[in-house]
Amino acid sequence: MSEKIRGIFFDFGGTLFDYYPSNVVIWANIAKRLGFDISPSDPRIRRGIRKQIEAYEKLGKPFSELSSDELHILNSHVLKALGIETEGTKETIVAEFKAREQGKQHTIYPDTLETLRNIKEIGIRIGLLSNTDHRLALSRRPTLKENGILHYFDIIILSVEVGVQKPQKEIFDIALREIGIKNPAQVMHIGDSPIEDVWGARNAGFIPVLFDPMELFSTENVIKIKTLSDILHYLK
Repeated sequence: MSEKIRGIFFDFGGTLFDYYPSNVVIWANIAKRLGFDISPSDPRIRRGIRKQIEAYEKLGKPFSELSSDELHILNSHVLKALGIETEGTKETIVAEFKAREQGKQHTIYPDTLETLRNIKEIGIRIGLLSNTDHRLALSRRPTLKENGILHYFDIIILSVEVGVQKPQKEIFDIALREIGIKNPAQVMHIGDSPIEDVWGARNAGFIPVLFDPMELFSTENVIKIKTLSDILHYLK
């Protein structure tokens, strides 16, 4: 890496925190509600999610801009991989994902705290860069505090608070300015979305890092890590 890394921004859900219940558990629950006994560890779920992601990448737009019909088409890839008929399943899928929104929603990844501590000890500035609506924005800082990691963040950028969202270049420009680093090539952005995080960061001149613990993505020419602590190898 030609430039010394001076700052790192992290995405929130799917990066610092796993979704709770996880997506594989959600899909196993959906299958059960549709009359199929499928374990969360069934490899067909992961294959279906991979197909879903490939289709999503081809759409080339942020998740928040997808219509309900587009979302259902994407979800149908997982059902097809499980051998489940997709007709009449939309309400069941929506209900299961909405149920997660009413609960805890996130659980911290095991190596998040240690990774943040090690990065801070190196002397690299740390930021959070997250797409949120008004409701989720209220929970971001309390969740970081409850998990003992809020103090590691020098800056927190939430899309709803600044009026733009990833992958728009403007939100990365704001993040760069707020963290106090002039050269974007000295800043990494780590996230789990090939569009919002990888494409958005690269377009803004940041170094994009794709967090892919389940090895779902085929994205090339990008740093990919399976655990957050893997990023430390790129900071030496």
